[in-house]
Amino acid sequence: MKRIWLLLLLGIVAFAPLSPPWAGAGEGGSSSGSDEVLQNPATYQREADEPGVLSILSRPEGARVFVDGEEKGTTPLYVRDLSEGEHEVILYLPGKGAFRQTVEGPGGRIFVDLDEEAGIGIGLVAVTTEPADARVEVDGKPVGLAPLEIPLQAGRHVIRAAKQGFQPAEAAVEVAAGAAVQEIAFTLAPEDGALLVVSSPDGGQVFVDDEPRGTAQGPLRVDPVTPGVHRVRVELEGYRPWERDDVVVDNGRTTTVIAALMPVRNDSSVRLYTDPPGARVWLDGKEIGRAGADGLGFRATKGLHRLRLAFDPAERPGYTPLEVTVQFRDDVEDFRDRPLRIPPVDENYANAQKLIERGQIEEALGFLGRVPPDHPSFARARAQMVDLLARTGRIREIPPVLAELVARPETGRNPALNLALGYWCWQAARQADPGEAVALLRQGAEALERAVATPELLPAAQRQRLLLKAYYYLGVTSERLFQETGEARFIQKGAQAWQVFFARLEQAPDAMAPEWVDRARRHRRNLEYLATKLGG
Repeated sequence: MKRIWLLLLLGIVAFAPLSPPWAGAGEGGSSSGSDEVLQNPATYQREADEPGVLSILSRPEGARVFVDGEEKGTTPLYVRDLSEGEHEVILYLPGKGAFRQTVEGPGGRIFVDLDEEAGIGIGLVAVTTEPADARVEVDGKPVGLAPLEIPLQAGRHVIRAAKQGFQPAEAAVEVAAGAAVQEIAFTLAPEDGALLVVSSPDGGQVFVDDEPRGTAQGPLRVDPVTPGVHRVRVELEGYRPWERDDVVVDNGRTTTVIAALMPVRNDSSVRLYTDPPGARVWLDGKEIGRAGADGLGFRATKGLHRLRLAFDPAERPGYTPLEVTVQFRDDVEDFRDRPLRIPPVDENYANAQKLIERGQIEEALGFLGRVPPDHPSFARARAQMVDLLARTGRIREIPPVLAELVARPETGRNPALNLALGYWCWQAARQADPGEAVALLRQGAEALERAVATPELLPAAQRQRLLLKAYYYLGVTSERLFQETGEARFIQKGAQAWQVFFARLEQAPDAMAPEWVDRARRHRRNLEYLATKLGG
């Protein structure tokens, strides 16, 4: 309970004697024709006799009632559900002043003749804050969350507003008894955040938004950093610069950034062999030769690469092109004892292609589903299943198919694949019952977070557009998860997603169609509204 008055008025207010509501009528009293209490004492008696009901009446009616500092309504008023113990009741009527009573327990009767009794010197102060729901203190005592109206004893008071992530503000106010409501509005400035940058190896020079902020000999704390989206770059001689342009810093919080630097000269000497030999070889989309009996030699930077191996069908039919991601770690990589095996065409996959040509989609799906997980055609078969299921409107069957691909080590980190899983989980959830929808949305949110974690693996030409779509669906998925579960963490996840989305959109304003941008703005406003309803 808000106990605003107890400390402010204790010891300075004289208790008025409690008079029964009918005291003014009858012997020696006067009666107001508009006073319902005096006209209908039986009605008052029935309400007042209810157990656990505090009856509060006044003459004239319409006085504002505060119980333990919380406004309850205007007289006549019947307050239920009060706890045991002492309660403080304040009646306030402009032009008449304020009147104080105390009651014991959850029930009882109060009647105050505002025309006869002398009021105490009170004025009303209305406090608002931007953002809302800041904690409000009066003279060092907490009184509640803004916006709120508080009755204060006439005189000088100090009002303070504070909210996590924002700088507190305070103001001195002179309260006049019986005056009009005095309005106090605070605009709280965001509190700065910080970055904790870890360079591997040590010694990296740290730049935030192109401004040098120090050397990371061990973890480097960069403080202060304004809330928002920032670009962080780490440079070290002999290593490639590390950079991210979507680092989010929240009000009053520290964001950790780990920069793993790669050496500038980082080549491997590769000797590639295939089984059977003679396959044509593509490295990262560029054909580099044939792996004959003596293999194929080439140099490549250490790290992940995409290899495609295929035979010319006219020269050597019956084999499925093989596409794999390989990682070169050592100075010399020799595949003589571990040749890349090019598999024969899987019979199930081949039969499915013939059925698709004849329009027998259901039968084709059956054959595609029987392609073994260890066969190189497995990923291609699952991708074709997704396409066929989407074309036939069987949306809810798509997420399990994509989940099989995401579960595989060689494809699980693929951001485009995770984006596809997040998108189809969102679509399937729209057709599912609430319980299944939550499971699908959680699965989709996890996939979308994996998608935005490795943007460098997306095709360079489509990177901005695909990242914007990933953040878009992460935003709408988080909003729906909060609506379904009420978990506040999804509000924060959604807010961060929209923050990065619009920051990236400023860098590439033509990457998204206007209708997508309009929908994104509507979703962001809705999320901000939900955050306000939640309390911050």
